[in-house]
Amino acid sequence: MKSILLAATTVAVIAGCSDSGSPTDPSTGGAGPGGSSGVGGTGHAGTSAGSTAVTGGAGGAGAAAGTTSAGHGGTSGGSSGAGGTTAGSSSAGASGATANGGTGTSGAPNGGMTSTGGASGTGAAGMAGAAGTTTGGRGGAGGTSGMGGLGGMSGTAGAGPSIVGATPPMGWNSWNKFACDGLNETVVKKMADAFVTSGMKDAGYEYVNLDDCWMDGRDSGSGKIKVNASKFPSGIAALADYVHGKGLKLGLYSTPNTQTCAGIYGGYTGGVGSKDHETTDAQTYADWGIDYLKYDKCRGDLSRFAVMRDALQKTGRPIFYSINPGDQGPYCTPTSCSIDLVHIANMWRIEFDISANWDSVIRLIDKNKPEYVGAGPGHWNDPDMLEVGNGLNDTEGRAHFSMWCIMAAPLITGNDLSSMSATTKSILTNREVIAVDQDPLGKQGRVVAGSGTNQEVWSKELSGTNTRAVALFNRGGSSASITVKWSDIGLPAGSATVRDLWKGQDVGPVTDQYTASAVPSHDVVMLKIVSAP
Repeated sequence: MKSILLAATTVAVIAGCSDSGSPTDPSTGGAGPGGSSGVGGTGHAGTSAGSTAVTGGAGGAGAAAGTTSAGHGGTSGGSSGAGGTTAGSSSAGASGATANGGTGTSGAPNGGMTSTGGASGTGAAGMAGAAGTTTGGRGGAGGTSGMGGLGGMSGTAGAGPSIVGATPPMGWNSWNKFACDGLNETVVKKMADAFVTSGMKDAGYEYVNLDDCWMDGRDSGSGKIKVNASKFPSGIAALADYVHGKGLKLGLYSTPNTQTCAGIYGGYTGGVGSKDHETTDAQTYADWGIDYLKYDKCRGDLSRFAVMRDALQKTGRPIFYSINPGDQGPYCTPTSCSIDLVHIANMWRIEFDISANWDSVIRLIDKNKPEYVGAGPGHWNDPDMLEVGNGLNDTEGRAHFSMWCIMAAPLITGNDLSSMSATTKSILTNREVIAVDQDPLGKQGRVVAGSGTNQEVWSKELSGTNTRAVALFNRGGSSASITVKWSDIGLPAGSATVRDLWKGQDVGPVTDQYTASAVPSHDVVMLKIVSAP
């Protein structure tokens, strides 16, 4: 968020800086807990890639003994796809032997970690309860099956919940384009609609996130946070229903202080930030159906991030937890922070806000270079939102997107999805490049050659034997040829297949190294290289 003057005092502040969540994520499927016998709930994974919110059915009538089964894997990952269909209604079995659910095989771009359904439990409904809302498993685009479904809520012994944020989150945030003045219910619904019509949802984007300025004080009796009724006349719960109805998820913003980074306080007792209201606010978010929390330090205390984490977990609702542990600086990262970022949040900002210019993109890439040690399934470095379509030229936008994907960064767009150009849409929805970001191995790419020069070679280990994503990155002001050597990316000498992901073309078997000729200034050649075992 940019510098803003507070009404009461003149202070430079930052908003739009963090995101948040909780430990269990129905979007990734996950086998449900279940007992060795009894009434077992079954939930189905999505029948195509991506993820979608649906309504879970109530438990069915008891079947014959021994016929209960746990969640099944999805049946068709597809080359891409929008996501799960309905969550299966629970099937019943009075007693007898039970079967484990199928294993979902993840693919790209949206495949999460493989899950195996647990034995059937005693829950009569899906995870969200009778007629409640749950989400289907996330299928892998190009994969052969989706994740395992959610089993019954109650019961003993099971495979356990899957990871929240098993792959970096994909979505949209209101701040970069709409800030405070432009944020309202109509805009958010318009963006949710555009997720579907533009193909963003089919490409794997799922979070529709409200940044600062949605709130308006607290109830004097209960202390509950109130919504700005002029901006959101239908309320947040109704907005969540609308977004969930599109197969998407809704996110909100708060701070571990009494005011927000945009200076919203208003003289309300206790302010509008979540400081000392963590338990109440977390439960309110869960009751509203919120799926993602962006928690911005805003001169709050670092210790309060763990307090909100615990409050979110206690709600029992899977809420992705993204934090910004810095103000204007210095920022703390997994290699330098006084708090345990990896075990507190699902992702954390590593540097001051991005702007829609090349120098800002380079600044964030350089800050993230040494931080690969902290990234992995469920916890990601966040170099801030994407500025593709917000002022960078198309070449720089493609490079920006490529580098976020090679760094396994969250793909949270900040543009107006309803009016983006065909080129912007093609950049943001390139499924082969997205697959690099969403690879279930969860490795963050790093520089393997040319660090600090105008031409850098980045490599990211992907799932599969001897498989690498490579970015040949030209930071300089003129075109240049860039070479990647197999020895630099940990592949054995000899022949390997090379695919250009932006062109969508194989360039044939190549031996020992590959050279991209005349890579344009501020551009990237993005490759997938696979060598024989």
